[in-house]
Amino acid sequence: MVKQTTGILSGYILEDETRLTLRQLCDACAVRAEYIIELVDEGFIEPSGVERSHWCFNGISIKRVQTAKRLQHDLGINLAGVALAIELIDEIDFLRARLDRM
Repeated sequence: MVKQTTGILSGYILEDETRLTLRQLCDACAVRAEYIIELVDEGFIEPSGVERSHWCFNGISIKRVQTAKRLQHDLGINLAGVALAIELIDEIDFLRARLDRM
């Protein structure tokens, strides 16, 4: 949701507020729980909660899982390569956002 007040945009990111269980994330991304666990172990996504049965993921996790899945499927990249690619994609997104603010 974005509001414009006196020429200034303000809003909030829904992806940060969304909370998904492990099962819901698996369903949303059409992957098995083992794949999500591998991504957590590699540090691609970070759940809140200590035990797997209590893990909660934010909405941004959906995008990250789908990106990892697409990179592996389309380009045949292993998890280490996916980690590097996602790190570079995040850096590009950060730099583009910074340029847009200038």
